[in-house]
Amino acid sequence: MTIAPRSHRLADLTWPEIDDLRPYAPVAIVPLGATEQHGHGLAQRTDTTRAEVVADLVAQRLSPKVVVTPVIPVGVSEHHMAFPGTLTLSPITLQQVIVELVTSLHRHGWRKVYVLTGHGGNNATVEIAVTRLRTDLPDLHLAWSGITPVVADLTAELAESRIRGHSCEIETSQAMFADPDLVLPDRLTRGSATFDDLDQAGKLSRSRPGIHFPQTYDNLSKTGTLGDGTKASAETGARLVETAVERISGFLQEFIDLPERQSAPARTTLPQETP
Repeated sequence: MTIAPRSHRLADLTWPEIDDLRPYAPVAIVPLGATEQHGHGLAQRTDTTRAEVVADLVAQRLSPKVVVTPVIPVGVSEHHMAFPGTLTLSPITLQQVIVELVTSLHRHGWRKVYVLTGHGGNNATVEIAVTRLRTDLPDLHLAWSGITPVVADLTAELAESRIRGHSCEIETSQAMFADPDLVLPDRLTRGSATFDDLDQAGKLSRSRPGIHFPQTYDNLSKTGTLGDGTKASAETGARLVETAVERISGFLQEFIDLPERQSAPARTTLPQETP
């Protein structure tokens, strides 16, 4: 039997439609975004939209095997709060939202979940949430990734800036492809793109691989950007996004084929000795 769902987005379906689709859709994608500054030329929803678009394209490619939850549109963005309009959750709040959303999916029968974050500032929180969920739900297959890290080799080939990572030519190109309305081309600027553009602390923060010395973005760049968005193109964005979709889809196809996990046996408690 084949099934052609009206939508792969859970929020667009009725519960009877979801009930019918569930046996054919073993994977749920949970997209995470952010609402934060992206310099002078990119909208604040850039990370949210990139996560939604990649999740949608993966679900379309693997239909009907994948459903997509509503995106979480605010992430951990404290490092951008010096710029007007940025919204942030605390790490513990986002962690709890992820845990409760995935637990909801588990209660409805999903045992394979993929968390897709469009914002690197969410990474540490996602890893902690995933650790909690693996402990609480041992029969759950749970994986996660960002978008740009999935195509790190292609990024290295296409990028021109030595310092990059926020509203740079890579992210801006993805935005141009994902939704042109995200971009104001005539307002794109070059941000901190070389070591000479950074102050002393900024240079130190990026000079020792493996050592973490985070800096707020107002200290890293006057415009809030790292890299050079003026060198972006929709063609580059298409290569990046389509390759990410292909690689995530390939992973999920094998993910789908994994055998179901069994719940962990109940812990036994040794009887206490009576005095």
